Amino acid sequence: MEFPNSSYLGAIPIALDTIIVGLVTYYNYRDSAMWAAFVLYWISVVLTLAVGFGLLIIQMTKQEEHSISDVAGLWLMTAVPMVVTSAVGANMLPYLQLLSLKVAMSVFIVSFLLWSLGLVQVHLILACYFWRLISYKLPSNQLLASGFLPLAPLGQGAYAAQQFSIYLSNYLRSSGYAPTQSQPPPVSDTVLLSTGMAIHWLGIIISLFLLAHATFWLVQATASVLIRMPKQFNIGMWSFTFPLGSYANAWSNLSRDLRNEGMRGWAATTTVAVLLTWLFCAAMTAWLGFWKGELFSTPGLENWVSKEIKDHKAEGETQPGGGERYQYNGTYAMSRPGVQDEEVGREGTCGSANGQSTSTEQNVSANQRLNGSHSTPS
Repeated sequence: MEFPNSSYLGAIPIALDTIIVGLVTYYNYRDSAMWAAFVLYWISVVLTLAVGFGLLIIQMTKQEEHSISDVAGLWLMTAVPMVVTSAVGANMLPYLQLLSLKVAMSVFIVSFLLWSLGLVQVHLILACYFWRLISYKLPSNQLLASGFLPLAPLGQGAYAAQQFSIYLSNYLRSSGYAPTQSQPPPVSDTVLLSTGMAIHWLGIIISLFLLAHATFWLVQATASVLIRMPKQFNIGMWSFTFPLGSYANAWSNLSRDLRNEGMRGWAATTTVAVLLTWLFCAAMTAWLGFWKGELFSTPGLENWVSKEIKDHKAEGETQPGGGERYQYNGTYAMSRPGVQDEEVGREGTCGSANGQSTSTEQNVSANQRLNGSHSTPS
């Protein structure tokens, strides 16, 4: 029921899409692998639609009211799976056509519909996000990296658009298909070639349009990070990798199609940037997260503690000495106070502010306060 935290559910179909891409990339010569990828594709479609429509309905009907200041790049995670899944379908098309033309066309139509719907939602959210940045300035440091998330759907959308145009162009030229006809009419090779080339160029133009939009968000997000440089690494910085990877992949595919050296150089630059960013995030996660234990936290538990403090402040429930009953000790493990802790009035297992007082000392001090005694225990 918490948004945008619930939008992370969109990472599930995206992870499945990664597995499908692996099957298509490394095992496309095996019919069994392609059929497996075909089945997983439909599972991903179901998950994608469940996230895209389900979270939207819950957001409108069940969750608390949202403010424009709440809009962040994470909101895109509800629409990104649609674009990513459509790109996966576009990547599968050349190999599925070797198995069955009907299978390939079904994937083509569904993927194109997902592509259209996903990009429409992405641009709606980006309009809100742009207004949020103008009205309320930059988000918190933890959310700065999410400013790169627009690159993910725009980059994947550019890649998918070009793949769709290539497949449709080849299909029309090989089958002689023409609309409004029950049977493919005899069409001259010149007409087929011209139609196919026009569709291919249309895909390139759409791809350039989306990449230009993505480049705007790349400049904006980079400037935001440089203006408010984070003082330390946080887990949200992993948000750099996937968007930059999608952006680099789209430029690489487009530069290969147009055979443009400038595009190739930019694609290579962004690819190296993705690699370095990934290595940096992996190294810092291993160092701060697993070795030093200073990276991961328990947001749910911290929220519970802060809520308890706020509730008791509102009720005027304080300890006899005037101190608050609950205090956050800054550690990962904080168990909920028990009934006995409530009865004796001590801070319980939450501990003191510095987390160093023992349970025995707490019991003695609590009983003294209840009895009105201030003498030193023997």
